[in-house]
Amino acid sequence: MSETSSRRWRWVVIAALATTVAAVAAGSRPTPPSAAAEAEPPAAGAADAAKAAEAPKEADAAKATQTPAEADAALDRLMKAARPPSVAARRSIASAPKFATTPRKDKLGKYPCTACHDNSFVDRRVRALVEEHKDLAFDHGGGRFWCYEACHNGRDMDWLVSLKGRQIDYDASYKVCGQCHTQREKDWLFGGHGKRAGAWNAPRDIPLTAGELLVLERDRIGTWRGPRVVLNCVDCHDPHSPSIQPFKPSPPPGPRPGVSIKSTTPASEPRIWERLGTERKAH
Repeated sequence: MSETSSRRWRWVVIAALATTVAAVAAGSRPTPPSAAAEAEPPAAGAADAAKAAEAPKEADAAKATQTPAEADAALDRLMKAARPPSVAARRSIASAPKFATTPRKDKLGKYPCTACHDNSFVDRRVRALVEEHKDLAFDHGGGRFWCYEACHNGRDMDWLVSLKGRQIDYDASYKVCGQCHTQREKDWLFGGHGKRAGAWNAPRDIPLTAGELLVLERDRIGTWRGPRVVLNCVDCHDPHSPSIQPFKPSPPPGPRPGVSIKSTTPASEPRIWERLGTERKAH
């Protein structure tokens, strides 16, 4: 084939390809409706199809509200799907050993709160507390939140409140603490943090010797065998100022009768320059 014929065939192929591409592009474009078609009302079948398409949206809108139980169940499913089941099982409250908490309300001298507070009006302003609560040192959270709707329920003062607005009994106040202190809550649930109720809740009440142990108190030993009852977070931490403050240690015990203690203070030795000066004078 001559060079002229080869060039001619090349142009024929290019023209055929261009024609094919133009035809495909024209077929993919939607044909604009005519003015007469736009003026006509939609057919009955099209209206039914539009209603059928809107029905799922209305159903979704009806499902937008959830009961508290449905919301908790949905959140639990999301948390389990977010990490492996083995990790989720280790971190869940349900997998913790069974326990009960020490009651709290019978230790509160100002409970129920509604004995003084009126639920119909609660002053939510951030301010210095006076009168009954002026002795509270409030530094929990470093100024990130205030009493109401963070811990205390401003709509029903006899209850605490969760971050989702659920009522929490004062005897289960650990549920409020665990919302922010998740790692501490896990340690507390599985026994790595906190204390068990039973023998002596206050360290200062523990007898130092067997002779100080009263006969009536001997049944308080060995309570680890009974039901697992743990102290609430607020039994050790002040909920308004939870940091454990340093305390003065107890003095060391004295010597036993008939035993004297020698001084353990090392004798002072002369400094090196003082010793050298003394040696030079000796020579």
